[in-house]
Amino acid sequence: MKVVSRINNNVLQSRKTQTTRDLEKLFKVAPNMAAKTIRLYPHNSLSFFTEGIGQIYDVKEKSDSFMGINNNSYKWKLKGHSFPKIKFATRVTGGAISAGTEYGGVGQTFIVAFEKSFFNPRDIIKLENGTKLYVVSAPDFKSAKVFEYVVKVQSNDEAKKISGAFMQPSNFAGSAGNAYPELSDRGYISAQMAAEEHINYLTKVRYDWNWSADAAATKYLIEDVVNHQGKEVKQNYITDSMWLHALEQYHFNKEMELIYGESSMDERGRCFLQDEKGQDIVKGDGFIAQVADSRKQTYNTLTIDWIEDIIMDMAMKMPKKTGNTLLLSTGMVGYRDFGRIMRAEHKGWDTSGDRFVSTKAGGKIELGAEYASYTFQGNRVVVSVNNVFDHPANVSGKDAEGYNLESSKMLFIDTSSYDGVNNLQMIAKDGRSFVTGELDGIGGQDGKTSGKVSQLLDGSAKAIVGSMGLVVHNPHSSVILEKKIIS
Repeated sequence: MKVVSRINNNVLQSRKTQTTRDLEKLFKVAPNMAAKTIRLYPHNSLSFFTEGIGQIYDVKEKSDSFMGINNNSYKWKLKGHSFPKIKFATRVTGGAISAGTEYGGVGQTFIVAFEKSFFNPRDIIKLENGTKLYVVSAPDFKSAKVFEYVVKVQSNDEAKKISGAFMQPSNFAGSAGNAYPELSDRGYISAQMAAEEHINYLTKVRYDWNWSADAAATKYLIEDVVNHQGKEVKQNYITDSMWLHALEQYHFNKEMELIYGESSMDERGRCFLQDEKGQDIVKGDGFIAQVADSRKQTYNTLTIDWIEDIIMDMAMKMPKKTGNTLLLSTGMVGYRDFGRIMRAEHKGWDTSGDRFVSTKAGGKIELGAEYASYTFQGNRVVVSVNNVFDHPANVSGKDAEGYNLESSKMLFIDTSSYDGVNNLQMIAKDGRSFVTGELDGIGGQDGKTSGKVSQLLDGSAKAIVGSMGLVVHNPHSSVILEKKIIS
């Protein structure tokens, strides 16, 4: 789908044999057509990769991949995922663990705290120095990201103790099996493969605008190519300039929410954002908020080693270890840095067959290529420039060259499938994914129609509202890379 041109008599004459429909009116009878408009803005990577290729689902649907909890929330489970290391938290009961104190000995129990509720009684926890702890109790929830466990040192040395230096909030622990008499199903699943459960909330995206009657009379022609009975068929739509601008702004707002959105709800479903009347404003997490904190990294200078390490690190946490396609969504600065690295990499390769060099008549030479993907050890990363990272409204700090830091942000996105379900999905409320409203002034919606009006202004008003959410099924398999400022 693309904008062909502003409409005039010549354009209409050239297409008089083709059917042309009003795009806005078509939305009212075929709301699913609204999803196709994201194809006008392919650089909105997350929207295009989900909604643009049909990966959008009704929140009321129930399946193994996700299910609607109520009108504003949904949950999903990640099956068969190798759970990562768990980070210690600051203990509440008995105060913080002292780095200079030893704990345990003579079979005595003590309390530790983790950020996640993962371990079960009888599990064995392995610390960074190799010491193992035996879990005595079920997790005791104290506050957000604080779960306490009663444990004791697991060793054949009854007097062995563990230094508190390895149980600080900066330390990690992992599962090392269990102490059941036999390897029960419960023990195996908890120790090796975690069935994680995640919950997110729908976010309402809205854009309102007013326009003069003169602006409403300015029309544009949009062309779309679809498959019909095995053949490519062109479809033509007409829309006014303000509607076209509104679509662009609406999709920008939606892409911003899909990337940067932060939930207004806590773990217990309480809302912490209200309007002036005290009504809850429910918002869900976007991609960055859903990706695990341990998967967010910073860099000073991007190198080929960085890219290859990320590709391999992602593949280690995906269902397949090779044959994966990863999506890299970045701004123009990130795209430039990626291109320069690729250019340096292919120097010395066989460039015959005018793949990179083209000789023109008159002795002119065209040199170069657009580096859009890179394959390493059987896994391929495809690069997409996301306009959101370079939008003037997306303010951020500056790098050493004076560019916005957001322009160099890189989202390495796992696009594989888990139990037949795409890792990245968009969720919509039934019938509310794209809704429009109108307030007619003099001239009506087209700026030229006489009749009853809702306001006595020479212009009209409209609004687009949509409720949607994002599912990142595996929050541990994607990577966010950000440039670090060196002071």
